[in-house]
Amino acid sequence: MKSRENRIVYAFMLTALLLAGCSGANVKPAEINPTDNIKGPGLFSGESGNILAGFKRGPGEEGSGAASLGVNTYLWRASLETLSFMPIKTADSAGGVIATDWASDPTTPTERIRANVLILGKKLQASALQVTLFKQTQGKGGVWADVPSDDASARALEDTILTKARALRVRDQASQ
Repeated sequence: MKSRENRIVYAFMLTALLLAGCSGANVKPAEINPTDNIKGPGLFSGESGNILAGFKRGPGEEGSGAASLGVNTYLWRASLETLSFMPIKTADSAGGVIATDWASDPTTPTERIRANVLILGKKLQASALQVTLFKQTQGKGGVWADVPSDDASARALEDTILTKARALRVRDQASQ
């Protein structure tokens, strides 16, 4: 036990000695990088003091209309148009989340699907879009059971949304 106590005492003394050696060091604070300061329009950023300023588009932001969404406008519109055949359960433009309710194809009434779309940014690119599909089949007694969904179907839906979003952007740019 005495050996362990000695080690603890030596470790404490070594730490105190190292800290005391650092006390005379001439350390300058890091320079402030202007890009490190978080700025943005709105009441809480201190830039404009106007809460409605958050709805104005900044230079270089994509989208049409006076108000901007929290996500890419073209991806948002294309997602809603692409999923219009399904009932929309939740649509949050600030967070970029669209969740549908279950929908069945009349030709296969014992299968149903549900989709979640997540738009991850303001740029029109594939990495800013994530589609998740859920599938259920109806078994005996009318009970719905989860089955694995096809990843290719989710990718095809992503491709459809991206193609439609690009077409919307081209149409908006041509009309300006």
